[in-house]
Amino acid sequence: MPDIFYPSKNDNNKIYIAVLAKGRDIEAKDVTVEYRRKKEDEFFKYINLDINKSIFMHQVHQVNIEKIDENNINKFGGREKLVENTDALITNLKNVPLVVQTADCAPVIIYCNKTKSIAAVHSSWKGTRDKIVPKTIELMIKEYNAEPSKMYVYIAPYIALNNYEVGEEVAVYFKNKTMINNRWHFDNGLEIRDQIINLGVLKDNIEISSLNTYDKEFYSYRRDGVQAGRMLTVGVIL
Repeated sequence: MPDIFYPSKNDNNKIYIAVLAKGRDIEAKDVTVEYRRKKEDEFFKYINLDINKSIFMHQVHQVNIEKIDENNINKFGGREKLVENTDALITNLKNVPLVVQTADCAPVIIYCNKTKSIAAVHSSWKGTRDKIVPKTIELMIKEYNAEPSKMYVYIAPYIALNNYEVGEEVAVYFKNKTMINNRWHFDNGLEIRDQIINLGVLKDNIEISSLNTYDKEFYSYRRDGVQAGRMLTVGVIL
């Protein structure tokens, strides 16, 4: 199936990560809910995961983190049984796909090899400002005794610095910014990288996608405004 992207460093022996893009053959304005659902169903079938057992979030650009375990997993699953008002999920359960939906924000998959625990995080600029990724790692440390130095982190495609113009009121929070044509531009992925390195994650264990969601094959809120589509990033412990 086309329009699927994968990390280059992850070998899929312990965790599986896949990204579903929009594709070049359809404009965002032409994407319907029906089209999106059909494409997502085909995607889960192609990667051999059950969409109805996958955990989706109703994302709200805050720092709410939900632990998925035997006590609550039956409450969730698929598009209809979302984890409400949540932007990050953690679990140590095998074969439970965690899903992040984005259209320019940074999707982040975190895996601790020592404790076999995983997280899926939606980090908008607000989430990055509020340090949702480091706080998710801190919760993994608390809940699973995870070790940052034993973690692999994949920052999936997000909007590139050149296309991510922000105002002074946003830029003031971040180090990874630059002026282009007298306007501030911000690199969300690099900011997240620096935050988690400060927490003890090894730089060599962080993979940042070089793909840009402003490009045609992805959904981009900045490029297209309100539209039906969202990129999916899925992570699951095998």
